[in-house]
Amino acid sequence: MSINDLRTVDGSRPIETDLCLIGSGPAGWAIAEELKDSGLRILMLESGGHTVEPDTAALNEIEDIGTRLFNGRSRVLGGTSYLWNGRCMPFDDIDYEERPWLPRSGWPFGPETMVPYVNRASEHLASGPYYNGRTRRPVPRGLVSRPSVDPALMRATWWENPASIQFGQFLTHRRNPNLWVLLRATVTHLNTDPFGRQVQSVEVADGAGRRLTVRARAFVLCAGGIENPRIMLYSNRVSPNGVGNEHDTVGRFLMDHPRDFELIARVDAGDAERFRDLFGPHVMDNERGRHDFIFGYTLSPERQRAEQLLNTAAWPYEVYSPSDPFEAVTRLAKGPRDHVLRDAMIAAAHPTLLLKAVRSRRIRQRIRHKVERIGFLVSSEQVPNPDSRVQLSKVKDHLGLPISRVDWRVHELEARSQAALAQSIQSEFARLGLPAIRIADWVRNGNWKDAKFVDGCHPIGTTRMSVRPEDGVVDADCKVHGVDGLYVAGSSVFSTAGHANPTLMILALAVRLADHLRRSMSMKAASDAARTQPTFQVAV
Repeated sequence: MSINDLRTVDGSRPIETDLCLIGSGPAGWAIAEELKDSGLRILMLESGGHTVEPDTAALNEIEDIGTRLFNGRSRVLGGTSYLWNGRCMPFDDIDYEERPWLPRSGWPFGPETMVPYVNRASEHLASGPYYNGRTRRPVPRGLVSRPSVDPALMRATWWENPASIQFGQFLTHRRNPNLWVLLRATVTHLNTDPFGRQVQSVEVADGAGRRLTVRARAFVLCAGGIENPRIMLYSNRVSPNGVGNEHDTVGRFLMDHPRDFELIARVDAGDAERFRDLFGPHVMDNERGRHDFIFGYTLSPERQRAEQLLNTAAWPYEVYSPSDPFEAVTRLAKGPRDHVLRDAMIAAAHPTLLLKAVRSRRIRQRIRHKVERIGFLVSSEQVPNPDSRVQLSKVKDHLGLPISRVDWRVHELEARSQAALAQSIQSEFARLGLPAIRIADWVRNGNWKDAKFVDGCHPIGTTRMSVRPEDGVVDADCKVHGVDGLYVAGSSVFSTAGHANPTLMILALAVRLADHLRRSMSMKAASDAARTQPTFQVAV
């Protein structure tokens, strides 16, 4: 594998390759890894460099006109995995279903299609496996048992946090003889035939004005839920509405995982130890290494159907106190050292907690911090709303490209679903003698507009998968409807969002797409030259 830089290659001639991956995050990396023995020449374009740089980070600017977004993206080798905390969970069966109370729900296939791909994806992440045959793997053993809740109201569930992965490190250190990476190469246009029915090449540029054209047999957009539709929309020389946007669906149906970090289901700080003992994080060893596990609850599918609610989950979450001694010691050791005296006084005032922290490290448990608040963070899927969307702004970035104009919308049904789960946790904990739960005022009084919802940095659905072109952007194989040679990977193709963090499912769909590309890009159609490295001429 070779990692090159647009600043050091000769752009006077187009680069010829078989497959061009646009983006180096989890989706792009998984496709390249799955195809490393295919014989296909694969070129991966990454807008950033080896580290986050101000010039390329500025290309993430958005015009935010809806519910405020964190806009947590990273233009760097490895993409947003640079910021990923490692949480893994597959979709629930209900996530794939067409639900009468949820317009535009339903995937082109069911969970049985995705089971083998989820397990294959878990191998890349050193997590799971999540299924034994078709059956979901049971809760890991050896942990504190929790009293059984009423299954008609909610179900117990668990999340796994393997060692956090930055895919940029994989790209740097793993051997992949078919892959070549080009850094600081931002795609500025997808070039089609005169009818807009086939993508034939892409144009790329860096911040210094160097430009290059890449020709390939197939292209895969792997740039994330905001950038994938943006690239399609501003590639509008032939099709005025953008590539693949004949039915005005590109950029629509923007979803995320809204949550209120004030914690709508809290326990008292005095119950923190018991709460952690029950729900984690717990450190466990399995055949794939040492992982964190956390435990929580989801609304039961039966209740979702009966009350027309969204799939919603709650997991343990804590906000550290400003006077947490371990954080004070960490700042003293590693910085920022802005308040040395204050941090020293905090550390000296809590010797017992520091001793517990030392003991936790020795036995490789999670350190238990002093908390400001602790309880369940509740999050849900969203309604696929066509008015929640990514469009093009009139503002342009330093490459002359329109930035994204993002209108993310949160709805009453998301709040009602989260409130339902929080209230059930409160009533079940009281019945079972578990730590008392205090629910937020807006949950108790039903005034959902008082909720302080923020996104989970999980932009989803903006190039959604659909059977009919009128309902989405890509088909069941992630190929753009009506446009040959163009595919999309990542959470932007999710038809619905589920409540699970998306990375595991991003990889599962990428593995499935790689299988499709392997079949469709038969080596019989490739020339002998297609088995050699793309030619990069070093600039002089």
